[in-house]
Amino acid sequence: MNKNFKMKEPYSTFKPVEVPLPYYVDHGKMILKTGTKPLWNFASWCIITSTVLVSKFFLKFCTSSYNVYNQEPFIKTLMDPNRTRPILTVANHLSTLDDPLLWGSIPFKNFLSRHRTRWTLGAQEICFTTPKLSNFFALGQVIPTIRGAGIYQPAMNFALERLNEGRWIHIFPEAKINQTTELIYFKWGIGRLIMESINPPIVIPIWHKGFEKVMPKERDHTWIPLFGKNIVIVYGDPIDFKDILINYRAGKTDEATNY
Repeated sequence: MNKNFKMKEPYSTFKPVEVPLPYYVDHGKMILKTGTKPLWNFASWCIITSTVLVSKFFLKFCTSSYNVYNQEPFIKTLMDPNRTRPILTVANHLSTLDDPLLWGSIPFKNFLSRHRTRWTLGAQEICFTTPKLSNFFALGQVIPTIRGAGIYQPAMNFALERLNEGRWIHIFPEAKINQTTELIYFKWGIGRLIMESINPPIVIPIWHKGFEKVMPKERDHTWIPLFGKNIVIVYGDPIDFKDILINYRAGKTDEATNY
């Protein structure tokens, strides 16, 4: 069996992409142009922490109720000072406010270090439409992603680089908002992030409901959140694919094995 570990996506478009500043692409590699790095880092920390505080305020004061279950294993993994492996959180996608409202459920001390703050993939045609929005989302550690450009586009490479640095990546593998009760098939990108990371990430599944009531799609003013809804956030136990990948690379299993 050929053990070339790079995934081969059958539907990749391989088309060249253009990304907005402060990101740019040089020979296929996405780069974040941060200018004066200490100033950028401080501005990024301010954007992230203020957004988290607003999210916490919304969950506490603007909902009828919000309940969080089984968060302790995730927080323990994230805050572990001896952790050397990256983290990949995976969640269903109910609304445009899933991220950041999800992270309003996390203790604020987590966000005192940017290294423990998530990077996430965000739709370029929504989050990066103007220079001001582009800078805001870039400071918030959002990666401009072009839907339909395939799993080898610069945004996916950038996310993989962050995993290889031991960082936390969050992804919505359905790749679009789904307000039905059925889960959509995951896109191939999540598989690439797991398989091609130098040190396989610890995967944390997250399931939530209620944000589809906060930001329902079928209404006139879709950008205004609704108050008084019930929110539930459930964190799954960490999933470790390391042994599976070791067996795969040793030729002891293949891509079609069921677990």
